[in-house]
Amino acid sequence: MRSLALLALVLAPAAGLAPVGPPAAAQVAWDERGDQVLSADKALEALAGLPEDSPAPVSWGEGGSRTGWFGESWEDVDGDGCDTRNEILARDLADPDFSRAPGLQGRGEGAGQGAAVCPDATVWSGTLEDPYTGTTVAFQRGQDTSAAVQVDHVVPLIYLYAHGAWQWDARTRLLAANDPLNLLAVDGQANQSKSGCGPATCPMGSTETGTWQTAGGSGWWPQSSYRCQYASRFVSVASAYSLGLPEADRQALHETLTDCAAGGDGSVSVAERTTATVRELTGEPGPALLAAVGLALVGTGVLLRARRALRRRPHRARRR
Repeated sequence: MRSLALLALVLAPAAGLAPVGPPAAAQVAWDERGDQVLSADKALEALAGLPEDSPAPVSWGEGGSRTGWFGESWEDVDGDGCDTRNEILARDLADPDFSRAPGLQGRGEGAGQGAAVCPDATVWSGTLEDPYTGTTVAFQRGQDTSAAVQVDHVVPLIYLYAHGAWQWDARTRLLAANDPLNLLAVDGQANQSKSGCGPATCPMGSTETGTWQTAGGSGWWPQSSYRCQYASRFVSVASAYSLGLPEADRQALHETLTDCAAGGDGSVSVAERTTATVRELTGEPGPALLAAVGLALVGTGVLLRARRALRRRPHRARRR
């Protein structure tokens, strides 16, 4: 009965909201949404078309945090008898083993041997080539081992809440929390390090302590070789749910995607590194940007003066 109720919630039209998902993904099966990542060029276009940021007036703890806003973790929103976490592990792990029997067992052999949340397709072990760190992580299901591989919300749930999801209905929030487009199996420590951050800012603090900020911190990025894919997926999710972004995140994504679209790897610029560092120290994006520009100008001036000094230095006669 619970699965039927959830499926009805997912299929029910959301009052006052446009259909969730980009037009290209409208006819795509739910489990295939993870493949609907925009190219860098298309992501730039989508980024330019996002609405203005809609900051949450209070911290998400006021409404029950994760469960209060987005429901229980890894709900079976498509009603196929398997929770979202196992579906993403099966998608992202190499050689997933669906049985506790010796040897590698495929989905068919593991049918009926799984946990209650996914009786026919529980992933018991596998290997992750982690996109965030570039490392290889062995996964073994278990109370003390499962956390080595975690399923990350590319656009974190608290970030969604902070920039617009606080105004969404329950159906849309449930979809966003379980959308394959917004989910990746990743190294557990990397996921914890990322926390609730976007590319340049992080929601932080609480209303209770008077420290709530929707765009504090200094943001987070994965390893450079995955930077382009990460930026494209982040914008793809934001576009699918018409999510507004803080200006600092827009700028960081625009800079990265512009480089990616030109054939680069989206590597961070000196100005962005400086901005992030100063923002972390000051907590304010405006002063951080001014400071970054100032430091960049100072650095340029130092280099120019050094070059002039070298040109003016008299050349000594070479000893024979």
